[in-house]
Amino acid sequence: MRIGRIILIAVPVVLALAVAGAFAAGLRLVPLEVRSFDTQAALADAMHFEAEIFRDEWGVPRVLGATDGDAAFALAYAHAEDDFPTIQYALRAALGPEMLAADESEARGAYLVQALGVTDLVAAEYETQLTLDTRALLSGYAAGLNYYAALHPDERVRDLFPVTGRDVAALAAFYFPLFYGMSDVLTDLFAPDVERDGARGQELQVHFIAPGEQHELGSNAIAVAPSRSDDGATRVVINSHQPVEGPVAWYETHMMSDEGLNFAGGTFPGVPVLHLGANPGMAHAATINRPDLIDVYELTLSDNGRTYLLDGEYVPLERSTARMLVHVWGPFAFQVTRPIERSVHGTVLRTERGVFAIRHATQGDLRGVEQTYRLMRAQTLAEYEEVMEMLAMGNTNRVVGDSAGRIARYYNARMPLRLDEPGLDWRGILPGDRSDLVWSEFAPFSALPHMVDPAAGYVVDANHTPFRVTLGDEDPREGDFPRTFGIETHMTNRGLVATTALAALETISRDELLAIKWDHSFHEDSQAMQLRDELLGMDWSDEPLMADALAIIEAWDGRADFDNRNAALSLLTYQPVGTARAAGRAGPPLDEAFRDAVVYLAEHHGRLDPLWREVNFIRRGDVAVPLQGGPDTLRAVYGQRNGDGTLSMVAGDGLVMLAEWDADGEFSLWAVHHFGSSNRPGDPHYTSQMQDFADEVMRRVPMSIEAVRESAVEAYRPGERG
Repeated sequence: MRIGRIILIAVPVVLALAVAGAFAAGLRLVPLEVRSFDTQAALADAMHFEAEIFRDEWGVPRVLGATDGDAAFALAYAHAEDDFPTIQYALRAALGPEMLAADESEARGAYLVQALGVTDLVAAEYETQLTLDTRALLSGYAAGLNYYAALHPDERVRDLFPVTGRDVAALAAFYFPLFYGMSDVLTDLFAPDVERDGARGQELQVHFIAPGEQHELGSNAIAVAPSRSDDGATRVVINSHQPVEGPVAWYETHMMSDEGLNFAGGTFPGVPVLHLGANPGMAHAATINRPDLIDVYELTLSDNGRTYLLDGEYVPLERSTARMLVHVWGPFAFQVTRPIERSVHGTVLRTERGVFAIRHATQGDLRGVEQTYRLMRAQTLAEYEEVMEMLAMGNTNRVVGDSAGRIARYYNARMPLRLDEPGLDWRGILPGDRSDLVWSEFAPFSALPHMVDPAAGYVVDANHTPFRVTLGDEDPREGDFPRTFGIETHMTNRGLVATTALAALETISRDELLAIKWDHSFHEDSQAMQLRDELLGMDWSDEPLMADALAIIEAWDGRADFDNRNAALSLLTYQPVGTARAAGRAGPPLDEAFRDAVVYLAEHHGRLDPLWREVNFIRRGDVAVPLQGGPDTLRAVYGQRNGDGTLSMVAGDGLVMLAEWDADGEFSLWAVHHFGSSNRPGDPHYTSQMQDFADEVMRRVPMSIEAVRESAVEAYRPGERG
């Protein structure tokens, strides 16, 4: 099926699940049931953990534990200090039948967790699939949240605590299929006509961007080997694009333990592992790829609706019941029940279009969080590759480099082994009456289009096809891989600019590498420039204002720099059309988008060619800083209109890092965050990095325990901060 993105569970995925009257069935008023939180038990449990939190001048928490579980305990506590509301919101989504929904929309989210089998999976497999040390990590993280909740009762929600390691595992298991497009598939099934933004690139985590807004998302990652760098260094650019706010905005942190863990990078609220970053031996970046990992089957039901046709016989549907609680008032809630049905394929959904079953790559697998944890500990390329062979994360490209100068671009996917039959469209709706179309095995990791230690001396990914990396003979060939894998073949603007620039350099210096990362131009073959040419082909001679506007479009050089006077009109026209077309949707007609951009700028600026610095901003609270860059540039900035003639960044570059080992093997790590370490208004670090982010300046990250202690402006045990 077509890969999509996570959209706000309340809208429109929840709307997609809302068959008329479905939640009216089984509705009854019941006494309010919530988890019983023993604060004294949480306080006592916290005494078993040995951990410290260090905060540098930027407020970034660097946590040290006697064990990895202790470090997770401290991470949870430190993150709760900075953003407890978002952590709670994220984790509540994983509670399923135990979540006290605030409204009907949240109840449907609770239904989705149960319908996709997450609740049953965690109940049955938590202790079987996850190793003891992974469970210790999850439990330590949960204990840290419980400790903070016990000390701050006015901040906690009443249905979540005590958090358990199982809850944390459930959130991860719930997220992984959403990362590779489950949300969009559900919406396409239930509400195909719902208008949504055409997100592209990092098509996972637009968890809190409402439909109708136009954003692309993406990621950039580059690794350069000593053989290609001008100074014998190994460098890795880590630049995953996310929303700037919400449960999938990057949070910078650093986990250390006496057991050898030492990893600095980015994580999300409610998650005890870091998805990207570096340790002194290994750095890795993550970008989203879009292989075909979800299949939808149309079922033929019997007259009674309880059996379905399979290989010429009617087979019973497996049935169970989901429970949702919606708070009404005081001690009362509505209990809503809804049937869950499953076939041999997976979860069954009844829609106005028909009855469908969904099968996805990570159903039945909890180990994605464990694989991510293992990757944090890998010190060499060989160790990293061994962990990647778990194939438990579902998808995401990985661009890596290690202290020995080895680099790689891994196309990671838990790729189903499917029947390759002429005329069978695995991206379409499949017949549900054939058991030979129900796959159960996966291609080994080695069967995917990777590039390890290429002679070119570099690898790059910007959410583009893995078949165009160095633009040379070393690139994987599309024909060598089965069509049933559904591997993407398109090029993003970021991919075009990066591959062209890197291939043109005989050697790659540090400054040249960073110039590519911060590049804010559009390639002549990019969709943006193609739309520009399409617009220039239109006749506006009968409308003088539009003819003047067209002259501005014609003069645009394809750049989004501060003092560009042609970028605003060009990019305000491009973004709504380009994002929709890139996602395979119609979007607004180009001429309408052009006219709308003209009106917007004329109304608010009194001219059609304001400087880009007068339009494009990152904002938080009362701080507004102009930005270079734009949609699908390597300096990625996806803006939302404010209604005053300006844009505010809502997604794109967030946590940007550069890992490097010089010719002598000395390691250094550099970073900048789009806002700062705290999501609490009024905190000094709520906006403390915004100017550096706008100036495209990174700071040195202390990596050894000694350097962390030396750079700390605060050092305390969880619960002891003044």
